Amino acid sequence: MKIKISFFLIILNFSILNSQYTETINSNRPGSSHGAFSVGKNVLQIESGFKNSNFKNINLKNSKILENKFSYTLRYGLLLNKLEVFIDGSYNKSEIKDFLTLREFSESTLGKQTLGFKYLVYDPFKNKKWHSVNLLSWKKNRSIRLVDFIPAIAVYTGINYNPKNSSSYGDPFSIIKKNTVFELNEKSINSKIGIITQNHFLGKWVFVNNITIDRLGDSNSVFNYTTTLTHNFKNPRWSSFIEYEIIKNNVYSDNYYKFGAAYLLNKDFQVDTSVGLNHKKTPSNLNISIGVSTRFDWYKDELPVDRKELKANKKRRKKNKKSIKKDYKLTKKQDKINKRFDKKERKLIKKNNRKSKK
Repeated sequence: MKIKISFFLIILNFSILNSQYTETINSNRPGSSHGAFSVGKNVLQIESGFKNSNFKNINLKNSKILENKFSYTLRYGLLLNKLEVFIDGSYNKSEIKDFLTLREFSESTLGKQTLGFKYLVYDPFKNKKWHSVNLLSWKKNRSIRLVDFIPAIAVYTGINYNPKNSSSYGDPFSIIKKNTVFELNEKSINSKIGIITQNHFLGKWVFVNNITIDRLGDSNSVFNYTTTLTHNFKNPRWSSFIEYEIIKNNVYSDNYYKFGAAYLLNKDFQVDTSVGLNHKKTPSNLNISIGVSTRFDWYKDELPVDRKELKANKKRRKKNKKSIKKDYKLTKKQDKINKRFDKKERKLIKKNNRKSKK
């Protein structure tokens, strides 16, 4: 048994040290946080979900909104294993009961769209001394070490586009708040920046933190902190997560608690479900989500580059080039000497011929 586990750890360690690409899909769903690692060069990943939310706001005379949201994320490993480009977006359909103006109506809107880039700044798994497998001790491979607390670090940035008819600041009640003292107007185009940390513990636990400042350039920038803990079960196809998210700006703040599970159907396809709760009453929110993640894998293994060998080969080529150039000059010079000698020889032959005729 120990031999099998050691073999598994060797394979896992090898894949982590040599590439961010993984043999199985690595999705950000069903949580809200982004992982530090990209999907891998030339991998296109699609993550989508359907969320049903019930909102109620006591400040708006207990107005209610039943929102059905279809969200999607497209992720692509661009040029490098460390770099990822992504598009986040949603389409929302809401059934609204407005007790301020005593009306009921439906609203369908395109939600906020974000084009972003994520780059892995620091990868602790590249350090072989820290994350090599101890073949002599099964116990050491199954215990938490101090180096496990050193996280992978990534940064990301994006441009947000918020259509005019969509909810401002992600607030579903912004439709009801129009032309009231509660109304907030968000700029159609703004930006976001963030930092991601990711730790792995015992081969089964992953701890991710996202710190984001969203809607930069707007009068009400939003601070977002999300922490997610993921656990893989003995059956590696199953995983679960718990998450805590803080959303705060100058006007309001929200605290979300989420939990859920994901199941891996095959190496390129995952399904998930989750439940979320905002304990506040302004608004209160209970939501249920289901989703899928799939990928199109065009990744090709690249042999690790030995930079010393590369530099030595470059020097050899440069030296050979100089040698060839020198040989070419010597050959050209010798050709000129040979031509002069041939010319003199021809003149001498002509002279001797004239003398012999006389």
